Amino acid sequence: MNYRINDIPVAIEYRNVKNINLYIKPPDGRILVTAPRRVPKKRIMEFVESKAGWIEQTRRRMLEARGKQMADRLTRVTKGQLEAMRSNVEKYVDRWEPVMGVHASAWTLRDMKTRWGSCSVDSGRIRLNKRLALYPEDCLEYVIVHELCHLLEPSHNQRFKMLMGRFMPDWKERKKRLGTG
Repeated sequence: MNYRINDIPVAIEYRNVKNINLYIKPPDGRILVTAPRRVPKKRIMEFVESKAGWIEQTRRRMLEARGKQMADRLTRVTKGQLEAMRSNVEKYVDRWEPVMGVHASAWTLRDMKTRWGSCSVDSGRIRLNKRLALYPEDCLEYVIVHELCHLLEPSHNQRFKMLMGRFMPDWKERKKRLGTG
């Protein structure tokens, strides 16, 4: 059976479940409700209506994230942008490693879907997302300092945040410009 809430289609499926469950399904944000066979439709719709605010907020965030992903796929990094990024990586690594008292064994640029960078603490290898070439230099510098901090503190705990604050007091603003803050 199909219903609507705030002009959003809601699919209802009766299943062998104990509770009413609400799902917002990617990639298009369709709404699915599963319910025990004995629950009346009226009770299901009351449940869905009680969750209307959460549905709209979650669905909006999902669709915005999908739009951003699509835009990212359309935005390709050029060879020139990658060369400029490599040069900036060298500049910032030369600046920050002595200040922080750490040394990465290797730096690589790669396509990464969900992260701006990663650090293998055991080997000292740091990888940076090529898409950083599309952002202002201060964002690249932030990710470099962030990954170098992992050589001092592997997790994102209070000590890590304290180190970030010591080395780069405006790190939270830079992180926000990357859309991860």
